[in-house]
Amino acid sequence: MKVPLNDRRLEIYREFTRGARIDEITEKYRISRISVWKFSKKLEELGYVVERGRKGYRTAEKPDPSPFDMALSVKEIPGIDEFYYFHEIDSTNRFAKENERCAVFAERQTEGRGRVGRRWESEKGGIYFSVSLDLNIPVSDIPKITLTGGLAACKSLEKYDAKIKWPNDVLVDGKKVCGILSQFAGEELSSKIIMGLGINVRNRIPDYLRNRAISLVEIDPDVRITDIFSSLCKNLGTYLKMFPKRWDRILQEWKRLSDTIGRQVEVTVGNQRFEGVAADIDHDGGLVIERGGETVKVISGECFYTNY
Repeated sequence: MKVPLNDRRLEIYREFTRGARIDEITEKYRISRISVWKFSKKLEELGYVVERGRKGYRTAEKPDPSPFDMALSVKEIPGIDEFYYFHEIDSTNRFAKENERCAVFAERQTEGRGRVGRRWESEKGGIYFSVSLDLNIPVSDIPKITLTGGLAACKSLEKYDAKIKWPNDVLVDGKKVCGILSQFAGEELSSKIIMGLGINVRNRIPDYLRNRAISLVEIDPDVRITDIFSSLCKNLGTYLKMFPKRWDRILQEWKRLSDTIGRQVEVTVGNQRFEGVAADIDHDGGLVIERGGETVKVISGECFYTNY
C-alpha cells in the first residue's frame, strides 16, 4: 500500500475519526457521496470498523497496526514524501535504499538484517521501519545519525524505563527491545542515509534469544503497535529537525539515557578488541574507553558488557 503524504485520503480519514458529517466532507474536499462511501469500504477491507449514520461516517474501531494513522504519523518526519505499508517484504532497508524520500513499514520481514549482516528476527507483531533521508552529510557523520535514531526510539519507550546501549541498541529491563541500522548511499557530500529501526512490540521472542531480548507485550499486555510507531515518528521528527545544528543537545540527551557510560565493556572492531570502562561518548559519536591509565576512542564496533 502506497500513500503519498499529500494524499487527500489522509485528511478524509481524519474526518472519519472525528465522525464528520457527509455534507462537510463532500463540500470541503469537493468529492461525491459515492466517493466517500467507496473510501469507507476501502477502510473496512483494511480492518477498520466504520459506523455509517444518516448524517455521517465514523471509524468505531481500528486495526493494529493502523496504516492510515501510521501514514499521518510519518508526516512528522522532515523530508519524507511517501509512506509504504507492506504485510510482508524482504527488507524495509533494501526498499528504502531503492526509493527516494520515503518511509517503509512492514508487518513482517523475510530477510531483516542487523549490524554486520546478522539476521534480525522479524515476525509479525513488531515494528520494522525504514526511512530514506536526504541529509547531505559526510559518511563520517553516520554514527551521529545512528545515535539520533537510538535516542528517538528510547524516548518513545520512556514509560518502559528504556535505556540506550552504544552504539545502536535500546534496552528494557536490560534486554534488547530495539536496534538501529544506518546505511550510507550516494556521493560523499550528497548522501542518502537509510535508517532502519526494529522494535519488538507484540512479536514473540525466539527461545534462543530470550535471555537477551524482550518484547514490550511481555510487560504491557495492552501495548499497541500503532501507538509506539506514532511516538517513534514524533520523536524521530523532533531530533532530525535538530540535526545537525543542535547535535550537542542531542548528544547531551543521549548521554542522559545511556546504559553504557560507566560500564566495564569489551568492544570488538574487526580483529581488534578493546577492554576498559566506557567513560564517555565524544562529539563524533565514538565511545571513549579508559584502560590502564590511557584512553582510546572507538567509532563503531560490537559492544559487550563484562560487569553484568
